Amino acid sequence: MSVASLAGMLLLIGLVMPVAAYGQDAEAESMQRFQLADQFMRAGQYERAIPILEDLYAAGSDNAAYYMKLKQAYENVKRYDDAIGLVDRRLEQYNTPMLMSEKARLQYLAGREETAYDTWDRAVSLAPERSSTYRIVYQALADIRRFDRAIDVLERGREALDEPGAFAIQVAYLHSLVGNHGEAMQEYIAILDEDAGRLDFVRSRLQPFVEQDEGLPASIQALEEAVQDTPLNRAYRELLAWLHMENDDFRAAFNVYRAIDRLEKEQGRTLFPFAQKAADAGAVAVATDAYEEILERYPEAAVAPDAQKGLGSMYRRQAQQENEQAVDASGNRVPAPQYEAARSSYETFLKTYPDHSDVPDVLLQLARLEQDVFRNREAAEDHLREVIQRVPGSDAAQEARYDLGRLKLQRGDLNDARLTFSRIVEEVRTGDLANRARFELARLDFYQGNFDAAETRLDATDENTSADVANDAIELGVFIRSNRGPDSTHTPLRLYAASQLLTRQGDLAGASARLDTLLSSYGQHGLADDARLQRARLLGARGQTEEAAAAYAELPLIHPRSPHADEALFAAGAAYEALGDVKAAVKSYNRLLENHAGSILAADARTRLRALFTERDS
Repeated sequence: MSVASLAGMLLLIGLVMPVAAYGQDAEAESMQRFQLADQFMRAGQYERAIPILEDLYAAGSDNAAYYMKLKQAYENVKRYDDAIGLVDRRLEQYNTPMLMSEKARLQYLAGREETAYDTWDRAVSLAPERSSTYRIVYQALADIRRFDRAIDVLERGREALDEPGAFAIQVAYLHSLVGNHGEAMQEYIAILDEDAGRLDFVRSRLQPFVEQDEGLPASIQALEEAVQDTPLNRAYRELLAWLHMENDDFRAAFNVYRAIDRLEKEQGRTLFPFAQKAADAGAVAVATDAYEEILERYPEAAVAPDAQKGLGSMYRRQAQQENEQAVDASGNRVPAPQYEAARSSYETFLKTYPDHSDVPDVLLQLARLEQDVFRNREAAEDHLREVIQRVPGSDAAQEARYDLGRLKLQRGDLNDARLTFSRIVEEVRTGDLANRARFELARLDFYQGNFDAAETRLDATDENTSADVANDAIELGVFIRSNRGPDSTHTPLRLYAASQLLTRQGDLAGASARLDTLLSSYGQHGLADDARLQRARLLGARGQTEEAAAAYAELPLIHPRSPHADEALFAAGAAYEALGDVKAAVKSYNRLLENHAGSILAADARTRLRALFTERDS
């Protein structure tokens, strides 16, 4: 290279380098100023940000970031015309549906609604052959909550594109938002007609409105019509059944699932999970019918054993709901059809499926029926010992031992009962069963007057328990601490504890006698109201309803400040109802409402009063 050429190159470099450095400095300064404006925006100081952004935009109007930030700042201070001016200048370069829709949105915010709608029409006209055009305009209208206009735009798009099923998800959602639930369901039906696999998606879209109890009747009606028109579409039926369950109409849902099961030859596979859902929701009668349907139509199906076991549980729950008693106050057997059906169902399971893995659990359920309902302790013991023999060391075997401990307590073998519960605590240590066994040990101490030991055990139970027994343990502990005395023998508390033990053993007359002794000798003791409440309960359990009603009614008169006064008045009302003495029942419920307005039983008392007045007027 010649000296002249080298000199020329050096001169060129010398000229370019300052220009480049200047450009870099200017760019860095612009970035710093933009960041400062952004900080002002974040702090809500829009008026301080706007001059900076205007200068930046004037120097670089093609910079999208400057444009967007300045438009946002104008909008935040409601300088809509200035924002529209920005959009107009942009439209001169890029005449797109997006920009035109943005202009319309700003016009709407400025209060020029009709002008805005005309502008949105112009946005559509710029590219009516593109689906994106209608999505852009619909979204802008949805953002300002003009859902009806958004629906119109999407409907126009369907017609222009000649695609009747286009935008179905968006149209359905918009119809739901404006309360057109029947129309929304028609859109969802179209989605399922095209792809049944989208059932879960449709459910998820409907869930928010279902949870708010919106549009269920209209949605159900639309689906029922679709099922009638297309009876073989399973997705329609499954969605309809789901809506019925959300509407707490499990009977209607059962009819839908039964149809699915038959049409699809499911052999009970659809009915069984439905029966479980119905049972969990408290629709026991419907769950019972579902289990019976499975066993009647598909006795050889894979789900039949579980249905047989479930059926026994449902009969038992129905018996509990109806307050069935299999043994009267005198210890005599009386008809108890639901309990008897439960026992029969469990026995059928054991006979039909002798090698099933659930046999130990069914034996446990059957033993508890015999023990607690039919009071057939010998049969109960046989079943419990069979569980232990079949699955020694298992959870079921430990549950059986626990029930054997209860049997021993009921028979009066308190030492054997104590030994049984103690072994369970030692072997199991933690969990619900161990805590129940600890609580039984505490109750044994209580029954036998060992109140210090009982409190110690109750405190241990309270610390470790995780289930319902916690409340019982706390309640008994408080009861013991509150009712000791008046001397070191704690005689009133001992009499009450002895009455509780006799009650568990089924000696109701003996239990009542202990309470009578307590009340005659210690009528002013702190637990006298507890004793009177328990005495009234025993009278009712012994079939002496009239005496029980009187005993409940007098408790609040003798102990007006008793925490049991509201409970006693409600129980008195129920007893008088059972006797057919409506006037006395109304009086008891009214006393509860007048004297204990804050009671948790107040709502139930009002419900009973309304029912009594309705019956009287009919």
